[in-house]
Amino acid sequence: MIPEAEYYTLYYCALAILLKFGITSRSQRCTAVFLKSVKDKGLIDYEDEFIDRITVHRDKEEKSDVDKREEARYGPLTRIEDAILQYDLMITICKRAIEQCEEIVYSNKKFKIPEEFL
Repeated sequence: MIPEAEYYTLYYCALAILLKFGITSRSQRCTAVFLKSVKDKGLIDYEDEFIDRITVHRDKEEKSDVDKREEARYGPLTRIEDAILQYDLMITICKRAIEQCEEIVYSNKKFKIPEEFL
């Protein structure tokens, strides 16, 4: 459950930020691409690490948190030892993501969708 909980914490933070722009998404890939774009344009202050962790990679040589979540959810193992060892790090990452997400979501700043997404 730990990798899955970490992933969904980060993903729901991302969806909350998209809602600040008036956008809903049902695509993990599109959610990450949008966040990366508005981050690169300086429209939000959100760590790249959080975006990278929800990014679906085309190159399957590169293992992401998406893959870890799927392995934890659908894999044959009932216990993933590595997840237990990474627990404190995962909690810290989630807390930082939530703090940054709250700063964006509760901001009085108006967020406009970049033209290339219209």
